[in-house]
Amino acid sequence: MVLSLWRQEMKRLIIGLLLLLPFTVGAQSLQAGIGADFFTYDRTFLDLHATFLKQVKPDVELSLGGSFSLATKNENGTVEADFFIPIDGGVNFLFSVHREFSYLVGFGITAQFLLETERRFYMGPFMKLGARYRIHPYMTWYLEVLQDLVIGKPDWINISSRFSTGILFHF
Repeated sequence: MVLSLWRQEMKRLIIGLLLLLPFTVGAQSLQAGIGADFFTYDRTFLDLHATFLKQVKPDVELSLGGSFSLATKNENGTVEADFFIPIDGGVNFLFSVHREFSYLVGFGITAQFLLETERRFYMGPFMKLGARYRIHPYMTWYLEVLQDLVIGKPDWINISSRFSTGILFHF
């Protein structure tokens, strides 16, 4: 049951990502990382993250990305997996401290899919803070903290935090 629901949601996710493909063609950077999602502060999910970034002005960039997050639980000797898939779109404002280091403030909209024994959909705004340090002409290390305020059942008003770190690859 859960596997067939997961397959249906993954098909929808892949179709949605294919529809967003034109944005990625013009992307100037790819951000890939790992982190943790504290969804409604009830459970912790391991997060694998990827985002395409496109500079629109000096120190302003558009971002479009998503995460594939996994949490497991042991029930009577059987390990069950739950999936959390947030898809984010927004704008980042960069503030350079010097050539190698900058920080950012970002805002946007997130759509989130929680695939447990039942599937749930959440949507709402997010805000993020981050820091970047250039380690190579084509790579920058990043650290980001993201706060969500999403609407969805059963509590209707849900808050969560996401932390991620990784490498930003410049094309």
